[in-house]
Amino acid sequence: MDSEEDFDFLAIEMFNVNLAITRMSLASIHAAEGRLDAAIEEYTRVLEFDPNLYLAYFNRGKAFWRKGERGRALEDLTRAINLEPGVAITYVYRGDLFLKEGDVAAARRDYRKALEVSPSFEMAAERMELLRRSRRKGTYRKT
Repeated sequence: MDSEEDFDFLAIEMFNVNLAITRMSLASIHAAEGRLDAAIEEYTRVLEFDPNLYLAYFNRGKAFWRKGERGRALEDLTRAINLEPGVAITYVYRGDLFLKEGDVAAARRDYRKALEVSPSFEMAAERMELLRRSRRKGTYRKT
């Protein structure tokens, strides 16, 4: 190569994009088959390529949760929300995590936000209804 003009930056960029897509696919397969450590490793590699990729944080957060690493799951789900605040499902998952930890008020806020973002989102409406029923029965106390 004689100069920078001879270097094909677009080809390198496309290679990196294809590699990231392949790693995302591989991570999803690992997660679906229960190989959570391998899935987390692949999602982490994708994030090294693109640290602003909502879907990698969202999916890695779910994998951390399945492993029982709720603190790391919360970090990733929160990062996903910060990157893409208009995706209702992320609020529901984070709300579920808060509820599992006993923070009913935070769960309720996330479920409400999910409904604000997507008013017809059935999963969020179902979670809110479960909270209402549980509160009436005394299962969850208001915090």
